[in-house]
Amino acid sequence: MEWYGPMTILPAIALLILSTSTFIVSLNREISMLNREEKKDIEIIRLKLVELKKLGVGISFLYGCVLFFLIAGIVKAVSDLDTVFYALLLVGVLSTTIAIVLLLSHSLKAVSIRQKHLKL
Repeated sequence: MEWYGPMTILPAIALLILSTSTFIVSLNREISMLNREEKKDIEIIRLKLVELKKLGVGISFLYGCVLFFLIAGIVKAVSDLDTVFYALLLVGVLSTTIAIVLLLSHSLKAVSIRQKHLKL
C-alpha cells in the first residue's frame, strides 16, 4: 500500500465526525430543554446523558483513528518501516470500528429512548 492510502479514508471519517458532533449538539440542547421543564422526567434525562457520553466516546475514537491514519501515512512516506505502518493502520481501523459500533448502538438506543420519552 502506498503512503496516501490511509489519507484517502479521512474524508469519510470527517463526515462521521461532523455527523456525530451534530448529534452531540442536538442531544445536549434537548437535555437542556428537558432540564428546564417544571416537571422533569429524571429517567429520560439520565438515559439521554448516557447516550451523550456514548457519543462523546465515539467521537474520541474517530479523532484517534484520524491521528493513527495520518501518522501511518507519514511513516510510510518518510521511511520503510512497514511493520509500524501496518500496526498504525490496524489500530486506526480498530478505532474506527469501535466508533462505528458505538454510533450504531446510539442510533438503536435513541429510538427506544424517544419512544419512552413520548410514552408510545
